[in-house]
Amino acid sequence: MPLPPGHYRILAYREFHDLPRLMWVADEASRQWVLDCPFDDALDDHAAEYRVHTLGTDVEDAVEPWEKHAQGLLPIVGTVPVAALQFDATYRANFHLT
Repeated sequence: MPLPPGHYRILAYREFHDLPRLMWVADEASRQWVLDCPFDDALDDHAAEYRVHTLGTDVEDAVEPWEKHAQGLLPIVGTVPVAALQFDATYRANFHLT
């Protein structure tokens, strides 16, 4: 399932460069996602889109997902352009996806 439009809380983030480049977020229905926007050496910049990973609904999946992400255990379900996320003023609390 791709990332649906709506409001998202940022539960935690890592790799902040201008904005979070790796985020653990929850949507309005409390579904959890990981968004990552890796650095692209060929561009010498971060990618223009986030890869969207789903965490599922199992309680086991609700623990911090960083290790699962690093091991490639979170399925990629789509992408979303970085420009499509409208962050709060701090870039650290929430965003809205239209």
